[in-house]
Amino acid sequence: MESKVQNRTKYVVVGAVMLLFLGTIYAWSYFKTSLAEEFPWDQKQLSLTFTIMMIAFAMGGFVGGRLLKRIRHRYLAILAGVMMFVGFLVISFLPKGNQGLALALLYIFYGGFTGFGVGIGYTTVLSGVNSWFPDKDGMISGIILACFGFGSLIIGLAADKLIPAIGLFSVFRILGVACLAVLVLGSFVLRAPEKDDALPSARQKAVVAGAKDYAPSEMVRRPSFWIYFFWNLCMSATGMLVINNASSIAKFFGAAATVGLLVSVFSSGGRLAVGASMDRFGWKVTMFLANGVIIASGVLMVIGNAGNAFPPVLIGMLLAGVCYGGGITIQASLVRSFYGNKHYAENFSTCNLVSIPAAIIGPMISAALVDAAGGAFGHTFVMVIVMGIVSLILNFLIRKP
Repeated sequence: MESKVQNRTKYVVVGAVMLLFLGTIYAWSYFKTSLAEEFPWDQKQLSLTFTIMMIAFAMGGFVGGRLLKRIRHRYLAILAGVMMFVGFLVISFLPKGNQGLALALLYIFYGGFTGFGVGIGYTTVLSGVNSWFPDKDGMISGIILACFGFGSLIIGLAADKLIPAIGLFSVFRILGVACLAVLVLGSFVLRAPEKDDALPSARQKAVVAGAKDYAPSEMVRRPSFWIYFFWNLCMSATGMLVINNASSIAKFFGAAATVGLLVSVFSSGGRLAVGASMDRFGWKVTMFLANGVIIASGVLMVIGNAGNAFPPVLIGMLLAGVCYGGGITIQASLVRSFYGNKHYAENFSTCNLVSIPAAIIGPMISAALVDAAGGAFGHTFVMVIVMGIVSLILNFLIRKP
């Protein structure tokens, strides 16, 4: 059968829109404030929702990666949309007369159902789109992952306008329907290349560069996997030290809490910049640059804190956001480069399990350091430098299989 040359742009556009709506997982900070006005829950109870959601997200991605060997991208995208719809629909009917039941439903359906659905959709879309661009893996990963990051910002800003007008629970219903519609419609376009699809000749070079295809069971037996896993854990947890406290840090220095939105913007932009760097300079140089930037961010924040000056602290926060977002792009590209194309979805979702310990360790360290400093952030800024140095040392040990 004659090979067909596909227009690959449509897969990027559709994948970007799908990830934009899947990015609602990070819009929790917007909804948390409104939920606190509806129910008498404390911050620890509300924060547990995000932890549950990140664990479910990582597990959903892992399950999705395994299912892609047997189920087409289309059906998994639809499954993700259905789970998000069910999650948002149920929490839109939380019983105000039973606070305990309402909190349990929030954990199960917002944290569990929605998080698991986003994880399945995330892995499905990313693996589907990237499979068309082995010659531009870093750049394409950066583009669509930037949309994943911007999703929380766009949806959060829309929610700020809609909640006062129609109410929080109506917004949840609209969001559930919108996510379902976008993922179902996108599923009719999203797919992986088939044998009769011709890709640019650069693909052959990229495939050869990938060398051996490692199955997940082989990948986890490689020292390179575990060294990179802990490097990624350090970088992710370090980013969370800053991102989770962005609004609080801004308020501590007398700035507007909305400065935290800037960190989200730079986190999304970092995915684009790092993706371009991965294609141009390769994984090793890009990872060393990321280490240097995260250490520099900590130094700037320490300097600003010592002089009670917010501008250096703000620049440091923005740089930390760039590194946090960029780490996700590094992972998306490095997994293919290290372990090949054949088992990409499974290997990527396995590496993405780092989100679980990072989501637990980052906030725990952050809370402990802020408490030890009496509500200040000086200890947190020093820890950014320390963890940045640890990840730098690990970087010297990483070798491509």
